[in-house]
Amino acid sequence: MRLAHGAIMPQVFIRPELLYAWHGQALLVVNTRGECGDDQTLSGFYFREARHLRTLCLTINGERPWPCETAAEDPSTLRFAYIYPELTEFGGGGSGQSDDTASRDAHDIAHRSLDVRVTYRVGVATLSGEVDITNRGRREVSIAVAWILDADFADIAEALEGRRQQDAEVSATSEACTLRFAYDHPELPYRTLVSAEGPGVWNTGDGRLFVTLHLRRQETARLVLRVYPEDYQHALSAEELDRREKRLGTWKERLTRVTTPANTLAENVIRGSIRDFASFPLLQGREDEWLAMQAGVPLYPALFGRDTLTAGWQAAFLDRGTSLDASLTRLGRMQAERDDPWHDAEPGRLPHEVRLGPLARLGRHPRDAYYGDYAGPLMFVIALAHLYAWTGETSILARHWDTARRALDWARERGDLDGDGYLEYRTRSSQGLANQGWKDSGDAIVYDDGTPVPRPIATCELQGYWFAAQQLMAVLSWVMDAPNDANAHWAAAMALKERFNRDWWMEDEGFVALAMDPDKRLVRAATSNVGHCLATGVVSDEHLPRAVGRLFAPDMFSGWGVRTLSARHAAYNPVSYHLGSVWAVENATIAFGLRRFGFDARALELARSLFDLAALYPDYRIPETVGGYARGERPFPGAYPRANAPQLWNASAFPLLVHTILGLQPVAALHLLVVDPVLPTWLPEVVLHDLRLGGATATVRFWRDARGDSHAEVLHKRGTLHLIKQPPLESLSAGVKDRFTALADRVLSH
Repeated sequence: MRLAHGAIMPQVFIRPELLYAWHGQALLVVNTRGECGDDQTLSGFYFREARHLRTLCLTINGERPWPCETAAEDPSTLRFAYIYPELTEFGGGGSGQSDDTASRDAHDIAHRSLDVRVTYRVGVATLSGEVDITNRGRREVSIAVAWILDADFADIAEALEGRRQQDAEVSATSEACTLRFAYDHPELPYRTLVSAEGPGVWNTGDGRLFVTLHLRRQETARLVLRVYPEDYQHALSAEELDRREKRLGTWKERLTRVTTPANTLAENVIRGSIRDFASFPLLQGREDEWLAMQAGVPLYPALFGRDTLTAGWQAAFLDRGTSLDASLTRLGRMQAERDDPWHDAEPGRLPHEVRLGPLARLGRHPRDAYYGDYAGPLMFVIALAHLYAWTGETSILARHWDTARRALDWARERGDLDGDGYLEYRTRSSQGLANQGWKDSGDAIVYDDGTPVPRPIATCELQGYWFAAQQLMAVLSWVMDAPNDANAHWAAAMALKERFNRDWWMEDEGFVALAMDPDKRLVRAATSNVGHCLATGVVSDEHLPRAVGRLFAPDMFSGWGVRTLSARHAAYNPVSYHLGSVWAVENATIAFGLRRFGFDARALELARSLFDLAALYPDYRIPETVGGYARGERPFPGAYPRANAPQLWNASAFPLLVHTILGLQPVAALHLLVVDPVLPTWLPEVVLHDLRLGGATATVRFWRDARGDSHAEVLHKRGTLHLIKQPPLESLSAGVKDRFTALADRVLSH
């Protein structure tokens, strides 16, 4: 992989033993041979997190064909190429034979004479396998082709662990060309129907669908396997599946397209991220919820509240916030109305995780609808403000208004456990999350000596989210003609900011403390959480330069991104989840904050690091979290064990970086797009095709001139859109002269 400046990057592989395809509520996980079996505990075909096929294997004459090529065509399609039968003796000293004699196997079939191509396509609630077998030999052949199949209906969490928590007999019945697996569990009556199509007479037996084929020279036979998972809850008809497919297709067609003519690599990274983002709608629930997103595959094929909200606001310019609206709708309908300690639910809280698999249905854990997250309710308000910025529609605000108000009521009345003016969390569930801030792993919040901080804990980024949510709710309240509420929210936000900077700032460190412990002592660890404080605006202007400098000190900035924990800390571990790793999603948010307050050079440095990081991985998919090793130590960062890839909010990170570099500031209510591009030398031109703002659609070009200045122009548009160049309102580096110069540079296209 070659970057724009000419350096060649190594290739890094995450979970190289597995391949995935997914679509809506269905997920296929196979090994590199294209099979599901006992060699990989996670492999299988899943629907709503239940494994409807445990075994999936193609054989010819009782043998597995030899794999030659594997390709992931798109997120929902895997292709495999095989030959049969493979050579067993090699006389030429290489991979082929040394003479022109056609050697044959025990079935009298010439070696390498059968060309076998398999395509798996995952639908919203289906799996199809197309097999094309071509006879390239000199003689007609007869072959026995079979699919070996089995089901176990394990939960995906059980599959990951390789340990069952629920189990029952699976019965198999057959007729003609179909097999049906039934789970004989009294509370989980799952079924799987498998059928086969193609030439010949199909038979069943011993967990197989099989047929005998007769192929003349150069003749091709196509066989098709169809798998239908049957869920006893919320079954979908063919018509309902078709409606979901059409809705998804229409949404994808309208996504903004991004091109970067002078940097092919950057364009490929962005295109890949948009492709992945567009693959994650769950297509669950009511129609206005279909575009709510799953968190990632293979481990998180479910709704995670803050994940779908974060991805929605980060990528809002791609679809004018349409998927974000769906996420707000889904989460709003699930807002807690009662107190439920098992689920960590309280009136006003929003779901953190919504699992649909067997363990959730049996109540083995609280994650059928688990509410143990403090970030989600506040992120709901922040995301709603982003949605309004792109749409300008008060009707959208009205639909989500009560949910937003109840979320802030919860934060004020129950999120502050001791009435000290800060949010503190403590789980009440025996299986709840110990940490319920941005970093939710059990060991994420530690003292200087590395020991975990006891609960209740107040973390710094939660105070930042609370500040931003109240500040934005004040603005939205003015829009909704509620001036008294607006004044109250604004006053509360400003009071929080004042006491936060008084109580949390560590003058000797030039940084914000990570947390407050139960005794209100500061937890002084240097962490990436402060980057969230920067982005939300809770850090006072006077402290920002030192805080930014600390984020980019060598112990914090690895060269790939800002570490979750300082490398000088006693608990530092570069391949931990939150004690020294690097998260792409949070680094994109930090870059957004840097530009908001005028630290443009640092924002570009961080953006470049993330683009370089993406270039390391196949399909540019940065895994869930990468290691914190310094870039100068080794050519790749390391990775958290079993890191998930692709991850929803890592896909949305790159649209946010584009948003950040271009300085997009949408004000759809005024038909106004304010921009402040700072294009670096490695990205001198960006074009947004069919960008939507309010009721307008436009193609906007941004470019860097020979002097290093950046400009913008509307190439064409439909509807009313005004483009103005201005630095962000809160930029510390933009003076009056800068703002006047920017305004004079372009006042475009009324």
